[in-house]
Amino acid sequence: MKKVAIVSLESTQIKLTLATILDNESFVVNEVYTEGTKIAADLASDSLIKTTRINECLLSLKSFKAIIANSDVNETVAFASFEFLDAKNQKSFFEELYSQTGFRFSLLSKDEQLMNSYTAVINTLDVPRGVIVNITGTKTQILCYNRRNLLSQHNFDFGTCTLAEEFVKEGVKPEDSIKHMYDYVYKHIKKLDMFKELEADVSIVGLGDAYLSLGKLARRLKKNPYDRDHGFVLSKNGVDEVYDFVKTLDLDKTKKLKGISSDRADYLASGLAIIKAIQDFSNIGTTTVCATNVTEGMLFNKACPLTAEKPLTDILGYSLNAQNAYYNNYSKNTAHVYELSLMLFKQLKVLHKLSRTYVKVLRVASTFHDAGKRISANNYTKSGFGIVLNANIYGISYREQVLASFVVASQKLEDFSMTDWVRYKDIVTEEDVEAVRKLAVIVRLADALDKFGRNYIVDISCDILGDSVIMKTITTSPADMEIREGIKLENDFIKAFKKHLEIL
Repeated sequence: MKKVAIVSLESTQIKLTLATILDNESFVVNEVYTEGTKIAADLASDSLIKTTRINECLLSLKSFKAIIANSDVNETVAFASFEFLDAKNQKSFFEELYSQTGFRFSLLSKDEQLMNSYTAVINTLDVPRGVIVNITGTKTQILCYNRRNLLSQHNFDFGTCTLAEEFVKEGVKPEDSIKHMYDYVYKHIKKLDMFKELEADVSIVGLGDAYLSLGKLARRLKKNPYDRDHGFVLSKNGVDEVYDFVKTLDLDKTKKLKGISSDRADYLASGLAIIKAIQDFSNIGTTTVCATNVTEGMLFNKACPLTAEKPLTDILGYSLNAQNAYYNNYSKNTAHVYELSLMLFKQLKVLHKLSRTYVKVLRVASTFHDAGKRISANNYTKSGFGIVLNANIYGISYREQVLASFVVASQKLEDFSMTDWVRYKDIVTEEDVEAVRKLAVIVRLADALDKFGRNYIVDISCDILGDSVIMKTITTSPADMEIREGIKLENDFIKAFKKHLEIL
């Protein structure tokens, strides 16, 4: 296990990411610090980074250096976006940064930037076919892939700042400015052939501040209570709604938008112009927001070098293993609880009638079934709700993570809160209420059948006879104590499945 610090320098922000590389070839991001910068404006005007920007950059980096010094970091990596290839004074700029702070930045090429972004996307999102769009202050990169095979890519010399510098002028109405930017981008996008042979289920995967802002505003407009960036999916109409909402706002009003920082506000309209132009021309129906990027791509390559050659085959499993390893495998029997949960899910299918789409929910809930004990031994199911809801889990959808949170919180059926449930009514369905209750009983029963972490019960078969379920266990050693714990849950089993429970 080692602590890694990654300092990333882009034209609109400087970011410090502290992460732990684990012994099981996974990683966990611990802290992220971000400082805004206006270097993009210099690159857009005359490609010379001004002294003022350099001094601001130095102050941010010195702060980062102090944080690193106090964080037991074993390795520090510093890289700069390929945008800086355009800077006329790049050599003196990076020499100054090194002499003043000790950070020696490696300057990424276009291909290196794109491949690290691709690595981050393909190993954190379950999107088999996608068009990755990475929007920075001065550039826009597009990459098409199909089932983890790269198809085509293209780089454009425009970004949020370059468009704003050219088209946002004093005296010009905001609606006219954003339309001019949209037309400019659309004119360049329509020259591409890469969208012509895409299949119907392709999703745009959006990276960068523009897409993060898009997701935040979409959730605000819908009053969505779950403010998770990564994996948030918008329909074409959802993108249009945000675009239409923003297009008439001047900069003062934009800066007052909740959830949008002042740094992002300057380039919100230009970012949405790029997003909408690409969406309209490609005619792709969904957009998935990706909160990972080059930094995470580098972390994957450091933690699990195999990802440099081929993507992970089990994104969710990798992510859950990372969480378990980081928290010192808090639940020693987590893996076995999931195995038993899956057995019960299959054996009781005739009763619960749930589709396999709930298996991911079951997997997350069984992994985190007692994670709340890190906070409270008595109210661990309620504490677990917040842990799962806010955990950085990859390979799971927005809805699935919300459902898994409720399953963890409802292992004691009396703890299920309809008041909390109603808050998420636009994410979950009425049918999900019963699904959560049934899954919660399955997870708790699985935990009871391995209460002492001995793995004695290795298989389960269920017979449904009249108003009873006869659960037969196959054991490696006598499991009387585990069976006794399982029988204690008969009342909850009756509530969920309308059957009595016998365990043999």
